[in-house]
Amino acid sequence: MEKFSTKMGKWVKFNAKVNYLHKTSDNTPVTGYSTSSPTYYIVWGLTSNSMRLYKDEYFSGRVNSANYNGGCKDGLGMVNSLGNSQPGNPYHQLYEATNSINKSRVYGTMNLTISFPVKGLTLDLRGGTDISADFRQQQKPFYTPGYKSGFYREQNNRDEETNIDFLLKYVNNRMAGKHLAFNAAFGGNNMSRSVYRSQITLDKLGEPGVYNASNTPTGETSRPYQWRSKKVVNSFYGFISASWDDTYFLDLTARNDWSSTLGRGNWSFFYPSVSASILLDKTLNLQEVAPQVNMLKLRASWANVGNDTSPYSLTDAYTASSTYPGGYTYPTNCSNYYIKPENVESWEAGLETMFFMNRFGFDVAFYNSSTTNQIVNAVTDLMTGASSKKINAGEIRNRGIEIALHAVPVRSLDFTWSIDINWSRNWNKLVSLEDGWDIRTPYEQTKNLIGNYGRILSYIGEEMNIIYGRGYERAPEGATYIDADGNTVNCAGMKIITESTGYPVMTTDNIRLGKVNPTWRGGLGTTLRYRDFTLGLNFTAQMGGHAYSFTNAILAYQGKLENSLPGRNDGLVVEGVNVSTDAEGNTVYKLNRTPTEQINKYYTTYFARDNAEENVFKTDFLKLKEMRLDYTLPRKVCRKLKVLQGAAIGAYATNVFCISDFPQFDPEAGNIVGTNIYSGIEIGAMPMTRT
Repeated sequence: MEKFSTKMGKWVKFNAKVNYLHKTSDNTPVTGYSTSSPTYYIVWGLTSNSMRLYKDEYFSGRVNSANYNGGCKDGLGMVNSLGNSQPGNPYHQLYEATNSINKSRVYGTMNLTISFPVKGLTLDLRGGTDISADFRQQQKPFYTPGYKSGFYREQNNRDEETNIDFLLKYVNNRMAGKHLAFNAAFGGNNMSRSVYRSQITLDKLGEPGVYNASNTPTGETSRPYQWRSKKVVNSFYGFISASWDDTYFLDLTARNDWSSTLGRGNWSFFYPSVSASILLDKTLNLQEVAPQVNMLKLRASWANVGNDTSPYSLTDAYTASSTYPGGYTYPTNCSNYYIKPENVESWEAGLETMFFMNRFGFDVAFYNSSTTNQIVNAVTDLMTGASSKKINAGEIRNRGIEIALHAVPVRSLDFTWSIDINWSRNWNKLVSLEDGWDIRTPYEQTKNLIGNYGRILSYIGEEMNIIYGRGYERAPEGATYIDADGNTVNCAGMKIITESTGYPVMTTDNIRLGKVNPTWRGGLGTTLRYRDFTLGLNFTAQMGGHAYSFTNAILAYQGKLENSLPGRNDGLVVEGVNVSTDAEGNTVYKLNRTPTEQINKYYTTYFARDNAEENVFKTDFLKLKEMRLDYTLPRKVCRKLKVLQGAAIGAYATNVFCISDFPQFDPEAGNIVGTNIYSGIEIGAMPMTRT
């Protein structure tokens, strides 16, 4: 980073700053349900193969044409229960199917500050730019699943953003007998963002191990792709900030944007805000009445915020078909020229305190947020010719509470122990969708992430992001059976079992299995300082959320988990009840005593992949996110060295442990679709990274 500052006369000052960043990686990992991800082989690799066999196969040079074509005698490779005839090797993927990136970023600003003869009146003229360029290479060697002759892609990406703005500012902290402090400003901004994408893809390589755009086999051609986009937003804004006796505070803001990504009539949106606060310790003279109260602050705010969308999402355009030369395809996502800007209206009220020489304090805040006209892609019936359409999604409401506590239980010259705790809870609700939406039809952001095994749906009038899927048919309320001793036993909620086969009965429709959003989230940070040594611990936790684990479903489906052990050798009697009808037409229940007809069919059809209920788990957890130990060099040592004002050396560890009943690696894992991360569904997620 370089800085430059100079005065250009009595009233003018010039500042400039430039930063340069460079980042490289020889192989960024691929995650999720893909043969390019190493976790795919853990999920779908042969049950009888250990990872050591794959390792020996790769390092002994046996990833070759014979193995790929199914001719290997040792049975190694990714030949699995799905009958995949193109084996793969995770070590082959890790070491040779690489994804490299080389990125440079330059950003900086130039600022001209003009001071006027009127005291406190200044004008800032500023220009800034942020340019990033990266070169990416994706390569797959010969005998990669789906790419027997290899694969190569290179991408050149460039992103540019330029901002030009002005801000006329007036500051006066000595008004009305020095009681009033008053600040005001008015400004404008022009933001221009350009995106450039260029790539070339080779679906086959002419020579193995040669990765460049000209290595195409005879008769094959490369596939070019280019994308350009530009977005411009013009803005005017202003604010007023005032305080009285450093006790009463008021802030007002207003802004209007004009965005090029919205259609005529909708491209202008206005959003104001107001906030106020009072120091009650001063108004109530608590310094004298209750000296143990160091601060008592009451605050409230209201804000209205607008937002636009991405470029070129107003109208549809045909795309050249890669399957039929000379043909064109229509987009699968329908655009909407009349899309409106998003709007978020929120208010918050809070109380902030400090006591006992700032050794104890708390901050409590209540908020309400209403998002209207949220721009989303809603799933549509394929009969319309598209899988989704862009809509303004009515109203989504969030209400919640946030609590923060600060305490210093011990404070002395040599030793200090401090604790910071935060806790929050949010209640959300889908209030409405677009006009004419059938309330019986749920809103779904992403469809068929895991086929029909599990879906995340939101119904109007209910909490959002609920997991639905097939599960067990269960006995209704009031159901009973007679046991061997003649006693009446309540069997409501027990699984219904087919008496002739011993298999449980599955629901034909999707049932509610759990909510994605946790009931509450929290964190705890504690610091212990002894002289020049400081130990810091940071914990995080959440309770009440759920997620569907597709990894768990597939592993259980193949018998790789301990939950598929019962009944393998001697059969299994599933706990539940049989249902029949007596001569008078009454429903009769009795305890199931029929062993499953085929234990393999039970696990593959009724327990594992096809049963979403068995694969939805709580995402409750407690994590030690970071542990850090620092030693600060004493000041007298720094003074003697004369070249240091201060120095410290430390050691730290991240993701030290995680306590959770979630069966896979990380209860916070999400599923990536494009550039979006969706919670509630885990598919081949990577383990947590411990540093």
